[in-house]
Amino acid sequence: MPTPVAVGRPDGDEREECDPEIDLTNGPATPEWVAHGPAARKQECMASTAQDQFEPIAPDQHIRPPTRLRLVDDVAQALEDGILSGSLRPGDRLIETRLCDELGVSRTTLREALLTLQRRGLVRSEPRRGTFVHRLAPEESRDLRRARSVLEGYVVSAGHASLTNDDFDAMQAIVDEMALCQFPGEVARIIRLDLEFHGAIMRAVPSTVMLELWESLNGRMSALILSSIERHHAGTPDFAEFHQVLLDALRTGRTEVATDAVVAHYIGVTNEDTESLAEITRAIDTMIHVPVDTAGAAGRARAMSAPE
Repeated sequence: MPTPVAVGRPDGDEREECDPEIDLTNGPATPEWVAHGPAARKQECMASTAQDQFEPIAPDQHIRPPTRLRLVDDVAQALEDGILSGSLRPGDRLIETRLCDELGVSRTTLREALLTLQRRGLVRSEPRRGTFVHRLAPEESRDLRRARSVLEGYVVSAGHASLTNDDFDAMQAIVDEMALCQFPGEVARIIRLDLEFHGAIMRAVPSTVMLELWESLNGRMSALILSSIERHHAGTPDFAEFHQVLLDALRTGRTEVATDAVVAHYIGVTNEDTESLAEITRAIDTMIHVPVDTAGAAGRARAMSAPE
């Protein structure tokens, strides 16, 4: 483990102090996941800002293109990496005073980053108690898995034929890379690969709306995957094999087999999951085969808009 680097504040920095209202957490004084990144990035941002204040804007340049993440996004990513790697464990209290000092950021920046993680399901905030590392409740996990299975199952039913051998080869490369990942230190990498794998499926149908709906759930997939890994005590071979089974089903060329495999990938295949599997499969089938009565729809629309 590299030796953490303490980052001091430059003279004149008016960073607001963090409130000491939250108790300290047991753990290393400066975890590895904060030794690099946000604190150093803050210094870079300050230097860049100072430089921008004195450099004239060229006549043909109206705005400087962004070159780095926002500081708050970088802080949120550092905290998420700490949670995914196990440096921050479920139930750990996130101490504002300690995190402000370790990350070299203001209370405002830290709290905005924590709100981002709360929306992703990785932390929870309790009034007068503080912010804690969170794991999804079973019902939250179930709802997320059902939503993803419906979206991806529909896309496979409608666009399975659009997937090419090149797509399958790219997905195979992702699965192979998954197999090389190490637990628990590379959980963040595994989650990135998981999103790439399923993103290839979603792009089988050129629907911007469907892709946007799917991507709107991506922020919570870190929490879902982490909870699943812990609940099932899964390791790298299990996770890679889990996706290999789905890829093999997609390669069969049989839409029904591929759709069932997508749903089972999220819902499961035990006796307890049978009812959910059947419900979701029926819903996808209805979405695919529902007749569109355009004439009837137009007539109903005219009737609803007609004056009384």
